Amino acid sequence: MPKNSIDILIVGAGPVGLTGALIAHELGLSVRIIERRPTAQSAPAAHVINARTFEIWKQIGLDVEKIRSTAQSPEQAGFVHWVTRLGEKVLGTLQYEQQGDDNLSVTPTPLRNLSQHLLEPLLVSELKNRGIGVEYASTWEAYEEGPDGVISSVAIDGQNEKISSKWLIACDGASSSVRNACGISMIGPDNLQKFFMVHFKADLKSLTASNPGVLYWICDPRAGGTLISHGGDNEWVYMYPIAEGNEVQISPSECDQLIRNAIAPTSATITVLRQSSWTMTSQIADSYRLSRVLLAGDAAHRFPPSGGMGLNTGVGDIHNLMWKIDRIEAGVADLALLDTYEKERRPIAERNAQASMDNAFKMFEVFMALGVDADTEVAFANLNRVLEDAEAMKVLDQAIQNQATHFDMLGLQIGYRYILPTSTTELEPLTDEIIRNYRPSVEVGNRLPHGWLERNGEKISSLDLVSLDDYSIIGGLEFSSDLPHIKIGRDVQDTDNWWSQTLGLSSTEGLLIRPDQHIELRLSSN
Repeated sequence: MPKNSIDILIVGAGPVGLTGALIAHELGLSVRIIERRPTAQSAPAAHVINARTFEIWKQIGLDVEKIRSTAQSPEQAGFVHWVTRLGEKVLGTLQYEQQGDDNLSVTPTPLRNLSQHLLEPLLVSELKNRGIGVEYASTWEAYEEGPDGVISSVAIDGQNEKISSKWLIACDGASSSVRNACGISMIGPDNLQKFFMVHFKADLKSLTASNPGVLYWICDPRAGGTLISHGGDNEWVYMYPIAEGNEVQISPSECDQLIRNAIAPTSATITVLRQSSWTMTSQIADSYRLSRVLLAGDAAHRFPPSGGMGLNTGVGDIHNLMWKIDRIEAGVADLALLDTYEKERRPIAERNAQASMDNAFKMFEVFMALGVDADTEVAFANLNRVLEDAEAMKVLDQAIQNQATHFDMLGLQIGYRYILPTSTTELEPLTDEIIRNYRPSVEVGNRLPHGWLERNGEKISSLDLVSLDDYSIIGGLEFSSDLPHIKIGRDVQDTDNWWSQTLGLSSTEGLLIRPDQHIELRLSSN
């Protein structure tokens, strides 16, 4: 490789690419990150940041509390509602995920709603603080393999440049140029539903004050769609299903009227910021790697948004990948270690895709209970009949309650398990029980369960014991090993009996933990 080569070139500066660059820096790997957009994300996109993503950011040294302070509070964004129109009759309500302090027993950082256009500048700032700038307005065009890496052709601010790197990581989204150049195909349906999106600002507090929430499903068939609160200064997105081939582009006044059709009469000013259309898909790449080129995030998989797993799965991808590259660069592992990346992450993507698809299709139960019909006037008459019929309302209520798993996925978010060579069981079939309920476990492949410990008078999470750049060994007070290890009761105090009660381990047992905080092996004293 040329003298000016770098360890890693990351293409795509969304949350996954930015996280990858931050991890690379923490591991001492040289990195550049390029992005074809001129600036950070400006429109709301993903908005669910789950507990596991925050845990990963915490491990790599981000100011997680600062990031979380920017998010909507559980009081603001703790519910999802089905309404005739925003500010009118509420047909049903469910809790939106487990965001409360009661979850501090299983994670130090419960889920929050933080829109991507607010999140990205925070991650860019964290990266800048480490001396790394995102190279915006940079288009990745092609690559060729060298004996020890990759040479990428890139146009940066209109100037052509060759970038030599040992590794090329594609974090450039669903239409990934890098993936396409590798000839890697996507498997799965590529057109489940098309949507028209309007991003707007409006002070709608008078319509939401009695029923605050993050999602409002509009059930009046003359409007339909979904209103999503993106926090900030009264920011909203209105998502409206459209027919395939219907490339909508309407005037601001038409957008205004479209939104007003979905809300109760109000004198609030509606400021339309942008509009676009997008297609819901459920696809996974048929390979995550071609030699020294690797895919992560939406470049590797794309799910329906019903469950908020896309961004979070991508952060899990890059967390799994970067420590393995570091081990190879450190000379303590060979290229075969990267074979485990797809083996471990693809099953997780498949399960997350299945859950997201199930959520999306299960939503039809509600609209069936409302008497959905292709004729809008017939559907509106059916809605009114349901509202006046006590038995029909019971059926509707049950249909809404059946959506609970859609908005309660803690088990899927922090309870996922990798199948490792040391594993003794296969993955269990995906069920509502597994999706919803997190059960702490020291079975090989699981994330180390969180518990509150004390070190040097400071309260810490058990996850804080895990090194980012090497394996960690944690043992009970009587555990012995010739290798360096952390001893519970000596190096950290366990006032809540996390080791014995939560983990079910004896004082002579230990755990070998990978740098990504997943359990590699259960140990016994020498």
